[in-house]
Amino acid sequence: MNNKDLKNLREDLKGELTAINDYEEHIDAADNEKIKKVLGHVRDDEKEHFAELTKLLRELDETQREKFEKEEL
Repeated sequence: MNNKDLKNLREDLKGELTAINDYEEHIDAADNEKIKKVLGHVRDDEKEHFAELTKLLRELDETQREKFEKEEL
């Protein structure tokens, strides 16, 4: 695995976390319950993306995998 791929994967993880936080802010600011519901669904999709990317990082980065195992994650 080359470092460029791992760096890009980590950047993608950052993007997912930013999106999750942004949706949380928008949910909190919304008055309309339908908007809150839809944004909550989209936020949860972003959480799934984060989980998928984390799984991939764990698989491809040996050091990261060791750290996850050490922390029993």
